[in-house]
Amino acid sequence: MAKRKVLFISYFCPPFGGGGVLRSTKFIKYLPEYGYEPIVITAKENALGAKDFSLLSELPTSVRIYREGAITPFFLFRALKKLGLNSVRRYLDKHFCIPDKLVGWVPFALRRAKKILKDEHIDLIFTSSPPHSQQIIGRKLKKMFPHIPWVADFRDAWCENPFRDVDPGQLREQIEQKLERKVLRKADALIFNTHSSLNVYRRKYGNIIQNKSFVIPNGFDKADFQISSKPHNLQYTIVHTGDIYGIRSLKPFIQALHMFQKRHKKEQQKLRIVFIGYYIKPEDKEFAAECGVEHFFEFKDFLPHEQCVKEMMNADLLLLVTGRGEHEVMIPGKFYEYLGAQVPILALAEKGELTKILQECNAGDWAPPDNPDKIYQILCKYLSNRKNKTFFHPNYEMVMRFDRKALTGQLASIFTNLLI
Repeated sequence: MAKRKVLFISYFCPPFGGGGVLRSTKFIKYLPEYGYEPIVITAKENALGAKDFSLLSELPTSVRIYREGAITPFFLFRALKKLGLNSVRRYLDKHFCIPDKLVGWVPFALRRAKKILKDEHIDLIFTSSPPHSQQIIGRKLKKMFPHIPWVADFRDAWCENPFRDVDPGQLREQIEQKLERKVLRKADALIFNTHSSLNVYRRKYGNIIQNKSFVIPNGFDKADFQISSKPHNLQYTIVHTGDIYGIRSLKPFIQALHMFQKRHKKEQQKLRIVFIGYYIKPEDKEFAAECGVEHFFEFKDFLPHEQCVKEMMNADLLLLVTGRGEHEVMIPGKFYEYLGAQVPILALAEKGELTKILQECNAGDWAPPDNPDKIYQILCKYLSNRKNKTFFHPNYEMVMRFDRKALTGQLASIFTNLLI
């Protein structure tokens, strides 16, 4: 039986790297096993962004990939920054990059999509964001080809995202709110990656999204987390993957480390904390130096996913940092990768969906992101049990709910129901 064809539009696909790429990559990898042939429209390989060429091997060789260029402001913004014109850069970003800096990809991707839709039989259109400008492509295609079902996937919330830096009364905010409403109204199915996010949008839009909304969380690919043996770390190793920015802060964790250093002088030489990624807030690094704990830290630049997985699996404890209010709409994608690593997790998070999953999976402990005393207690708990091999027993059955292959099966079921 011939596979049904899905026009799969996602700016971020391999060789782009980073957590945001994995969701689309794994959907593309496993959809053929459920009877769907993705035809991918994505950005050109030379587009700016972190690259992980190892992820290209995840894409089936049978999948057709069309790479389109874009007009973006990144070179202009870099030049303005070098000239010390940051205020001009911020003004242009806030007032003209609507809904995001990659809106200049829309006409090129749209042109390619229209050609594909005219030249061959496509059963379904799938768009995944951010960048949320991709949902504009989906909406335009739906207006041109109303008989083809359109599924809009939100890897992160749009206007309800706590990391957005938009003034409530700004014209940009009004425009984006209208765009978001039009997308949610026009799509045949909406996919959110947390129940919390779906609930926020249900309260906001009510009946507009009531009977066409689904939750497919992020996850991990079991095939990525195969390791023959774990080395014994001479120092107790805590690993954090990804950047720390926006509303996220390391300061409470640093305060907890400072307490540990003062109260456990003999133990402190046995501790090592590795940060993998491009960006840690400068003020967090400065605060670590002020507290005298910077010697615990080791910084590594962005690593390919395969190497990052090894770092996670070889760790003794995995650190997850979230910010105030983040729990209301999002769970960092790295959390699910941490679950796949089968290593204890220390989550700095408010009580919510993330902490519920953590407890159901028996995968670690959590502390409010601004409670250094609680963080210190958890650190002591894990360090004192470092030699106890029976200390950590995750619930494997609960963890496997987040296997990427199974999650792709859920996506395929949504597709199939739309095509009946």
